[in-house]
Amino acid sequence: MKNFELLFGYLGSIFASLIFFPQVWTSYKTKKTRDLSWPGIIIGMLNGISWVVYGLLKGDPFIWVTNSLLFIGAFLLMILKKKYG
Repeated sequence: MKNFELLFGYLGSIFASLIFFPQVWTSYKTKKTRDLSWPGIIIGMLNGISWVVYGLLKGDPFIWVTNSLLFIGAFLLMILKKKYG
């Protein structure tokens, strides 16, 4: 049972950390970010950084590593939005 829980923990972490990257890739390739919401990007960054701090305080690498990647994705979207928006 523990391995089953761990498997879903890994899967959830992978999917959560990749959530912004398809949009980053599409925005980079098309050079179009007009329809991306600034509040959505900012909320994504705040969400990521909040979870990173929480994960560091709890000493839980599942939380802080996953959300560090999530923050990077949101940050890249912010850069692309500023460049192409």
